[in-house]
Amino acid sequence: MENEHRSKPVKPKNILIQVTEEGTLKTNVRVPFFMLKMGLKFGQMAANAKKPGAREEELERLKDIDMDAILEALNSGELSLPCLLVDVDEPNKNQHVKITLE
Repeated sequence: MENEHRSKPVKPKNILIQVTEEGTLKTNVRVPFFMLKMGLKFGQMAANAKKPGAREEELERLKDIDMDAILEALNSGELSLPCLLVDVDEPNKNQHVKITLE
């Protein structure tokens, strides 16, 4: 029963970022999940502060990322690990980017 709450919370360990160009894997980086959460919190604080010189448009996008909602979906069974967060294919540039929560 997928929608039942799990007895033990799901705790992602890493976020995997892979960039492929011309069919060759150019970037394969694993970042500890706690660092991602910390970075999002700092970014969201900066977006709220609207510091002079900050890239406000990019920071504004961080406000819409709800990592708690993603974690809730994992714990409810709606999502499971590994969880593909981003899958972007740029055929004109022959590039592919995947970001996966593991």
